[in-house]
Amino acid sequence: MYMMLMFLSVLLSSLRNIFSKGISDISFGTKEFFLLQSVTFLCAGLCLLGVSENAFDAISLVTVGYGVIYGIMLIGAQYCYTCAMRGGNMGMCSTIYSMGFILPTLSGFLFWREKLKIANLLGIVLVIPIIIISGLSPETNKNQKYSDSKFIFPAVLAMISSGGLGIMQKVQQNSIWFYQKEIFLIFAFLLASFVSFVLFLTAKPSSQRISPKKYFYGVIIGVAFGFSNLLNTICAGKLKSAVFFPLLNVSTILFSVISGVVIYKEKITYRDILVFLLGALAIVMISR
Repeated sequence: MYMMLMFLSVLLSSLRNIFSKGISDISFGTKEFFLLQSVTFLCAGLCLLGVSENAFDAISLVTVGYGVIYGIMLIGAQYCYTCAMRGGNMGMCSTIYSMGFILPTLSGFLFWREKLKIANLLGIVLVIPIIIISGLSPETNKNQKYSDSKFIFPAVLAMISSGGLGIMQKVQQNSIWFYQKEIFLIFAFLLASFVSFVLFLTAKPSSQRISPKKYFYGVIIGVAFGFSNLLNTICAGKLKSAVFFPLLNVSTILFSVISGVVIYKEKITYRDILVFLLGALAIVMISR
């Protein structure tokens, strides 16, 4: 059952990635960027509010605290990654960011005494070259030049924040307040939306304007983002970290390649074939 929920989360994450391409031209730091981020986070929170069965019950301060920490990490992952992309190579930034899965993967073994099989460990190690190969594509390196190393710091912060999200999902689901998972995420998304709106009010205006279509994309991204986070939180509490987080990461990479071929008519390269083969092998080893 939980593997099916993870598969559904991968589909939602892929949907989010597809629509994110439609708003990737909006410049970071502008009023338009922060407003659209605020709308996206708000929609994520509202969709979870709509499905929550205990939204108006007594809420633990622990849940609120977890939500605040999660919200800060959401902002850190989103904004630091976008900031890094402004000054760094796209493939390098993507690779560093994706390595965040290592943190929650090891957390189960270090903090929750989850058993780690040799096959699982080899599969986890195999995910690393998959990320590197998929991120550092020839097309990316050919069209972009490396700038100075200033982008590395925000990229690493984004990686740590991204990994921290998985750890917080695990923490929340292993607490006595695990049933308040929707509230935990609602607080996080509403905080992220509020901070984004404050930044919108203080940011300098630009000549860029957001079309209604991009707002629609923002709504779709928010809904997919909200539900995928909910599913990930549920799975983080039920599946071993050494299984769930690597599988989630490599499956999302594979679906991104598929969506690029099917939707954007991208050509299948030898790199894509290698990623698929290594990805299939990693999935088999991690699932053992």
